Amino acid sequence: MTLATQPTAEARPSLNGSTPPQPPPSASAASHGGSGALAPRSERRGGRLPAVLVGLAVVGAAGAALTILPGRLWSSNVVGGGTPLHRAERTRLPVTVNARGTIESSRNFEVVNKVEGQTMILFIAPDGSTVKKGELVCELDSSSLREKLTNELITVRQAEADLQNAVKTREVADFALREYEGGTYPQTRQNADIALILARTNLSQAAERFEWSTRMHERGFVAKSQTIADRDSKANFEITLERARTSIDVLEGYTRRKKVIELQASVQKARSDEMSKRAKLALEQSKRKKYEGLVEHCKLYAPADGLLVHANDAMNRRGSDQAMIQEGISVREGQVLMRIPDVTAMRVDAKFDETVVSRLRPGQRARIRVNAFQNLELRGAVVAVQPIADPSGRDGTDVQLYTAKVVIEGTSTSLRPGMAAQVEVLISEAEDLLAIPMKAVLQIGSDDYVYVAGPEGMLRRGVRLGASNAELIEVVEGLQVGELVSLAPLRLMTEREKREAFSAATPHLR
Repeated sequence: MTLATQPTAEARPSLNGSTPPQPPPSASAASHGGSGALAPRSERRGGRLPAVLVGLAVVGAAGAALTILPGRLWSSNVVGGGTPLHRAERTRLPVTVNARGTIESSRNFEVVNKVEGQTMILFIAPDGSTVKKGELVCELDSSSLREKLTNELITVRQAEADLQNAVKTREVADFALREYEGGTYPQTRQNADIALILARTNLSQAAERFEWSTRMHERGFVAKSQTIADRDSKANFEITLERARTSIDVLEGYTRRKKVIELQASVQKARSDEMSKRAKLALEQSKRKKYEGLVEHCKLYAPADGLLVHANDAMNRRGSDQAMIQEGISVREGQVLMRIPDVTAMRVDAKFDETVVSRLRPGQRARIRVNAFQNLELRGAVVAVQPIADPSGRDGTDVQLYTAKVVIEGTSTSLRPGMAAQVEVLISEAEDLLAIPMKAVLQIGSDDYVYVAGPEGMLRRGVRLGASNAELIEVVEGLQVGELVSLAPLRLMTEREKREAFSAATPHLR
């Protein structure tokens, strides 16, 4: 089974924020003015095994360069000459990756400015103060809003009066229409019908009288003048009857329809005016409520108990001219002014370099150490890995950084957002592997060696390596269980071996 390894320990700090201890330089190296330098082994072995150059000796006109893998000091035996030894054993090998990070809260209660435009802060609770839910933590300038609210109250009262007048006008128009259709028109029609009946009756009587006077005149009982008068009377009643009929036709065909249309138009106009006045009143009332709400929003209260933190995040203010949150500055609508982090739900935003980010998965277990509390070790798990590189920087190198969110299990009231932390994520874990401390391995060129104790003393032997973590590395071939290896191989190298190592490490200088 082949497991990928983590980046160079020099580029990846340990959990306590310091680099892994290095073996002391050999006496010969010290006498020749050796100095430390980075020589990543991953460049020669496809990123599988990191290495750190820890010693450089120069002999005469030539020099020697070699690398030794970093690791933590392990319990060992010490043989003559001060050389520490370690017995090779089969053991469990957890593969981990490390990164620095910042503690944040997974759930923040935010205090946001909801006032339109720019508003000045008159009062704000001190940064880092402890507050209770409902406590006043910030007050914004509301003078201009109160003036607008006063003007709006006047406008609302005028709109209410206009609406009342419009309602009365519409009611009068409705009543006039109902009055005509239910009173005026029926009465007019009734009068017209009566006039028609009277005209018919009078005409009938006049016709009978004219007929009677005509017969009597023929017999000589009535004068001719009487007959003529009766004839004229009949003609007049015929005209009256025709007028009565015409009056009814005009009433039904024109007068009634015209009056109804006029009254209906008046009603529609009155209703439209009422709707307009009602809409205007609703608009002005909405403005009044808005200004009342804005005035209320000028006082901000704590949404929960906890520690109040001003929203002066360095990441958010980088590259902008936004002023620090304090009294006297103007803030915009929607701007977060303060946060109250939930300390029962904390996480670490860890920055992993690009060489290991592909190995991170949600659910992987993690150990967390907080720089402020050296004796505090927390447990957690990876919950998310950002797919895009962090634009905030590259940790001083050309290596891109990716943010992984690691949730902290349990609660700790001592944690605060912004604290620095070290995260160690368990990538995989192998059982029953032959492993030795990484500092026992000597890399010369592309080959790996260890110094093994034998009957004839310490002898250099080539080995083939496998998976590793910050402390141990697997030996796949070249070493047996129980053999003793030196933890300070640099001390055992001869001057000739150092020259050969330097030539292998720097072929371009030949």
